[in-house]
Amino acid sequence: MGRKTPPYKNYPQWTTARFFTFLRSALRQAWSRYPPKYEAQKAASVGKMRNKKTGRQAEHFECADCHNVFPQKETHVDHIVDAGTLRCYEDIQGFIERLFCSKYDLQVLCHDCHKTKTDSERKKKIASLKPENDGANQGDLFSV
Repeated sequence: MGRKTPPYKNYPQWTTARFFTFLRSALRQAWSRYPPKYEAQKAASVGKMRNKKTGRQAEHFECADCHNVFPQKETHVDHIVDAGTLRCYEDIQGFIERLFCSKYDLQVLCHDCHKTKTDSERKKKIASLKPENDGANQGDLFSV
């Protein structure tokens, strides 16, 4: 099976897709230490409570969607507006601007709400990539 994308010009052992995957991963790792992420978490904090699963004291946060309270390990800091894709050089500026946004563009979600939101965004993205039906029925193209 051949390459789906051309080799990356500065390191031909990688495809261009592999390079942008590497770059996206490095940026997301840097975002994990981005101060506004912690500010958004702090704003959603409801204080320390007993974790129902472990019985230990843990910081708890209110989910912005379902408004239930969860320990930190059961939450995600989510971008209200998706950071988008990073597949070429033209995507870099927009991706970085959306990824490194202000705390007001972030929300804390529980695992279930985050999964539901992510799945919904992916379905919308896939639907937008499908070619539109021009109204012609495929069966009609071959009828006499």
